Amino acid sequence: MLRKIIQCSLLAFCLITATLASADQSNQLRLNQTMTKIGDIMIEMFPVIVAKRELKSAEFDALKQHIETLQTLFQQSAPFIQQKSDTYNVSLQYALSYLTNTRKLLDKDLDEARKQLYSLAPICTSCHTQDNKLRTFFSGSKRDQFGDDYSFAEFNYLSRNYELAISYYDKYLRSGQRKTELDIIQPLQRIVTIYTQIYNKPAEGAKVLKNYSKLKHHTQETRSHLRGWITGLEALAQKSGATNLTDFSAIKKAVKRILGPLDQPFSQLNLTAEQEIERVWLRGQLYHYLNNTKKQNEIPTILYWLSICDRSTGYNFYFSLADLYLNECMQSHPNHPYATRCFAEYEAFLTYRYSGSSGTHLPDEVDKALHHLRKKLHIR
Repeated sequence: MLRKIIQCSLLAFCLITATLASADQSNQLRLNQTMTKIGDIMIEMFPVIVAKRELKSAEFDALKQHIETLQTLFQQSAPFIQQKSDTYNVSLQYALSYLTNTRKLLDKDLDEARKQLYSLAPICTSCHTQDNKLRTFFSGSKRDQFGDDYSFAEFNYLSRNYELAISYYDKYLRSGQRKTELDIIQPLQRIVTIYTQIYNKPAEGAKVLKNYSKLKHHTQETRSHLRGWITGLEALAQKSGATNLTDFSAIKKAVKRILGPLDQPFSQLNLTAEQEIERVWLRGQLYHYLNNTKKQNEIPTILYWLSICDRSTGYNFYFSLADLYLNECMQSHPNHPYATRCFAEYEAFLTYRYSGSSGTHLPDEVDKALHHLRKKLHIR
C-alpha cells in the first residue's frame, strides 16, 4: 500500500528541500506553507486514486481540481528550483510534464490516469537522495495513518526521516507476512542507498545488512544478492572511506575505476551486487559534486556519468532518470563535446529497447525525435 500512497503524495517535499538553500527566510516560510498545501491535497487524493470502484461524479470533479491546483503550486515553485542544479530541474520539469499529461488523460481514461498518479515516487526520491540533508520543518505523519509498517517506512524515506525509515523497514522485514523477492529486495535497496549514497558510511551499512541474513522468506536469489551487497560495502569502506570527493580530477578517477573507460555507448546493464554498491556510491558523489562544487563546463559530463549510474543500478521501477539526464545534456548543452556522447548513449539504448527477433523497429515519433537531435547537435 505504501508504494501507492507515497508515489502520489511526496513529490511536494522533494521540491521543498531543493529550494531552502537559495530562498531567504520569508520565502522559506511561504514555500513551506505552499508545500504543506500540496501535502494536504495529496492526502485527500489518495483514497480516490486507489479506490477499486467507479468514481462518483463529485469525486471525479474533485480529482480534476486537485491536479490543476498541484500544477499551479508546482509552477510557483519553479523559480526557486531553477536556482539549483540541472538534476533538480530535470525532476521538476518531468513532474510538471507528468501532471499535465495526467490531467489530459483524466478526461479520456480515468483508470489509466489514476494509475499514472502512482508513478511520481521516483521523482521525489531523485531529489531527496541528492544530498545528505535530513527532514527539518515537516513534522510528518503518525504510524496509524498508514496501512502497514512498509508504507510508513517509505513515507519517512521519501521525506528524509531516514532513521525512522530504517526502523520501520526493519519491522517489515522481520514480520511474518509472506514476502516476494521484490518485497525483500526493495526495502534492502533503500537501506543500501541510505548508507551508501546519503550517509556515505559503507562499513556501518555492511553491519546493518548482516542483520538480515536469516530472514524467513529469503530465497537463494535474495540471500545471494544480500551477501554481494555486504561484500561490496565492506570493500567500498576499504577503498573510499567516508570522504566526499570535491575535486573533478578525483571524480574522473573514480568514474574510470567504477564505470570503466566508457569508450563505447550503452553501458553494462547486468551488474553484480558488488558493482551495484560502487555505482550507488558514485551516484551520490556525482550529485554531491554537481550541487556543491561543479563548474559550468563540467555539467554535461556529470549528467552523462549520472545516466550510466542510474540506468545500470535499476533502482527506479517506473521510469529511467538516465533518459532524462541524457536529454538535459543534449538540450541544454548542445555545443559541449559530451552532448554527442549523450546522443550516442541515448540512441543505443532506444535501439536496444525497440529491438526484437524481427529486428529494430523505432516508432515514427522516436525516429523523428532522434532526427531532430542529430540536427541540433550537428551529427550527420
